[in-house]
Amino acid sequence: MSSENKSYEDFLKWKSYANWIIPSEPLLEVKSLNPLCGDEVKLYYQITEKKTIQIKAVSGDSCSICAAAVGFLFKNQSLIQYEFIGSYGIERKKFLEGNESSLFGDLEEISFLRIVRTHSSRHRCALLPWQTLEKIIEVKK
Repeated sequence: MSSENKSYEDFLKWKSYANWIIPSEPLLEVKSLNPLCGDEVKLYYQITEKKTIQIKAVSGDSCSICAAAVGFLFKNQSLIQYEFIGSYGIERKKFLEGNESSLFGDLEEISFLRIVRTHSSRHRCALLPWQTLEKIIEVKK
């Protein structure tokens, strides 16, 4: 199996970490669009009593890289603290630019980001879910 096919299979596995079924329950939602490629990410979430964010589901039409990143956002979030929302995307961006990060320790996500790191034109695809998460702060205001 070629490494390209293996990467694509991994991307599909990573995408599957998210709940892609649009919920029937009323939830808050936020959406982002990458105008360069057309990737779209929508997050369905709720704010808990402890003022944390819980992502319940995702939707959107995007490339395999963006969809895999959505999977990691969904998988690695338990209850997201407002004060850390900005740092999630920043740390991943630093990693893609060649700097190691201690913010997250998911070895699968690190493997994913190392693959994407070699394709600078696709960094925006991998960061779009995290930028969508940051929009929750804007919506909250």
